[in-house]
Amino acid sequence: LMGLPAMSFLRAVLACLAYLVLPASSEEATTVKLNNGLMMPKIAFGANIWDAATCHQATEEALKAGFRFVWSSALIHAACQKAQGQAIKGSGIPRTELFIAGTVDTKTCKGEEACYASTKNAASQQFQYLDLDVLDMLMLDYPSESGCNGIRGQWQAFEEIYVAKLVKTIAVSNFSPAQLQCLLSNHSVTIPSVNQMPYYVGKGKDSVISDNQQFGIVVQAWSPLNSGQVISDSRCVKIGKAHGKSAAQVALRWILQNGGTINTQSTSLKHMQEDIDVFDFTLSAA
Repeated sequence: LMGLPAMSFLRAVLACLAYLVLPASSEEATTVKLNNGLMMPKIAFGANIWDAATCHQATEEALKAGFRFVWSSALIHAACQKAQGQAIKGSGIPRTELFIAGTVDTKTCKGEEACYASTKNAASQQFQYLDLDVLDMLMLDYPSESGCNGIRGQWQAFEEIYVAKLVKTIAVSNFSPAQLQCLLSNHSVTIPSVNQMPYYVGKGKDSVISDNQQFGIVVQAWSPLNSGQVISDSRCVKIGKAHGKSAAQVALRWILQNGGTINTQSTSLKHMQEDIDVFDFTLSAA
């Protein structure tokens, strides 16, 4: 992995070499049950900061490729989110077959009351931008920079939206164990169903999955290919070629088998089709 620190490179090498590819022994579920019983697809398509036309086309292509989880984010801006909403409605796919997520970014809010108010307001925009009455998931992009009081304010807003049945589950992103404790220390709080974290071959604490699983929280990997760098690792390429899979598919499969789920981003139909075609083989210890 060119440009990565030596230890990160070594971890990536060892991670790829530690596995061989075997055919899956039986059909694997492509969904995971969240802590409130909701079924979530293990692989999501997420747009990036693209212009509206690219967002529309990429979302349209992702749905054609077979994605049924569309992750939309406040971080990609309103025009892109609105384009995604239009692509979803124009797809002809029944709403009941889709899992749609929106996000809220209020990390700069200060204090419990201000964080509650700004999060509640930002959340309402997600329904407008995506042109939906109900979202399957609402995710908090970042914890408040003002600490536990701010985080509790953010989460209170989310809980009210959840109780009102405007969303089917509520989730977080980029929350450390200590920041999760800001929520979990209140025994009446709704536990987040998902924590979206940076997680890929050669990256992150070995305990990132278990840190969340102990609370019944599913990890969703963002940047699961490290902005494309993982796919150039020669050893992952070699493993994939030997079994008719790409290096990207090997790396994504590694995440799934370690108990994570995935959020991919691409404008290439070919890459989208590869990203979602990772359930027919199993990585086995060499």
